[in-house]
Amino acid sequence: MSDTPAKRKRSRRLSSGGVKMEDVAKLAGTSTQTVSRVLSRPELVAEETRKLVEQAVRDLNYIPNSAARLLASSVSHIVAVIIPSLSASVYAQEVHHIVRVLEEHSFSVVIGHSDYSELREQRLVQSFMERRPDGFILTGTQHTDLTRQLLKSSGVPVVETFDGDNKAMDMSVGFSNFDAGRMVAELFRSRGLTRIAYVGGRSDQDHRSNKRYEGLCSRLAEDGLAPVARIELTLPMPIGDGVRGLDRVLEIDPLTQAIFFSADTLAISALLECNRRGLRVPEQLAICGFGNYDFADAVVPSLTTVAVPFEEIGALAAKAILARLDEPAKALSQTVVPLQLLRRASA
Repeated sequence: MSDTPAKRKRSRRLSSGGVKMEDVAKLAGTSTQTVSRVLSRPELVAEETRKLVEQAVRDLNYIPNSAARLLASSVSHIVAVIIPSLSASVYAQEVHHIVRVLEEHSFSVVIGHSDYSELREQRLVQSFMERRPDGFILTGTQHTDLTRQLLKSSGVPVVETFDGDNKAMDMSVGFSNFDAGRMVAELFRSRGLTRIAYVGGRSDQDHRSNKRYEGLCSRLAEDGLAPVARIELTLPMPIGDGVRGLDRVLEIDPLTQAIFFSADTLAISALLECNRRGLRVPEQLAICGFGNYDFADAVVPSLTTVAVPFEEIGALAAKAILARLDEPAKALSQTVVPLQLLRRASA
């Protein structure tokens, strides 16, 4: 196997039959202008109309002409990476190692952020296809149907990260969010705690947070328990939302004994607020975060959290793209990296 970029090959499964935008419009019962708008600015189109167009695109296996021409051309040495946020350190760590590995093989990276919006991610995929990338690295496995159709039709390698619970469309490198929830529940139960709450992203926005909550519930159910509260916060959840989450939990159940926060930033802001109020952690309230951010062990008391190897995920995702480009017939792969519960002073 050669690492020489010029020798890399890839297969393209492009749409055949010369399908045009007019064909999509006819099948969907709309105008070509509406089809174009769905492909470029889907949020401006009524949901019912958008779904009709997206279904027609899937049925006809349609790829916009410019994207199809570019994807059929030579290797570009570009990999497109789409992450939910440019400000969250977890994604910065992942991207740093994606770039490091790909640059070692003379590949460049273009980066877009979806702002936790599946429609925005769809627009980014369409836009990046104009640059004929050799692969895509996306966050999570939840995408619009049109995004899936475009990526599958393009024939380029696709790696989905951070989600080891769901089936990937091509390849994935992630971890089990479900297992993370069970891990934290086991910790709380080992201390004999029964009044346990969860604070995370909105269930319609944060599918990986949903899995953590499901894992928490699964373990508690084994002891005949259920969370006393689930607080759903709107993404991207700034650090101050941890205090909001704490307040809402204690409003629902003032006797709550433990809270699992879906991110260390939330957990730390809640922990500091407990210190300010004189609420003793962990004696009166145990707190666990998720992610093991750089400052998790610097606060007082130090934060118990679930460590995620974000750097390893980034490196493995990049290597998966390179491996597929070297061997286009390489089988689909789903890599699940292990998590580690770091029990510190807060729980």
